[in-house]
Amino acid sequence: MSNKKFVPQDELKESLKAEVKEAKYAAASALGKVPSDVTITVKKERVPSKNARESAAKGGKASRRTKGSKYNPTDDDYSKVEEMVSVGIDQHTIAKIMGISNATLTKYYKAHMETARERRTARVAGVAYEMAMSGESPSMTTFYLKTQAGWTPKQHIITEDKSFNISWSDDEDDIADANKRAEGNLH
Repeated sequence: MSNKKFVPQDELKESLKAEVKEAKYAAASALGKVPSDVTITVKKERVPSKNARESAAKGGKASRRTKGSKYNPTDDDYSKVEEMVSVGIDQHTIAKIMGISNATLTKYYKAHMETARERRTARVAGVAYEMAMSGESPSMTTFYLKTQAGWTPKQHIITEDKSFNISWSDDEDDIADANKRAEGNLH
């Protein structure tokens, strides 16, 4: 378990101010000056972690290239970057995998990163086209025609008009006539 303790930022600032004030008075009394004439500068240093200290003691992190040498991408590097871009890996991860900075990745592989996905899609579309044209895959032919030729399955929608009007007649003869017709239709 770590012996680190969380200290809120505002408490840390107050503690630092108190220490600076104490140091200012101590320095003023030692120099025989007024505390307002003494300037105290606080220098913040980053304390390396245990792993960083051990790594530094062993000679540090091993680099992919010797220090000061220029990065020279190979044909294999270009194909690796193209593959990673086409499957959707982000730029920062690609740079980390390749062992180079984002700036170096952009400098050498910008054109490949911009066009890799389109080239891969074009290759897949070519294979889909060949499968559709061969006639061996009817589903691929249908898929190709739907996505590339704008074909849609025909749908016939039939609607019935079920609206009707009911009107009442004030004429007794019409009502009687309608009743006689309805009685005649009974089974």
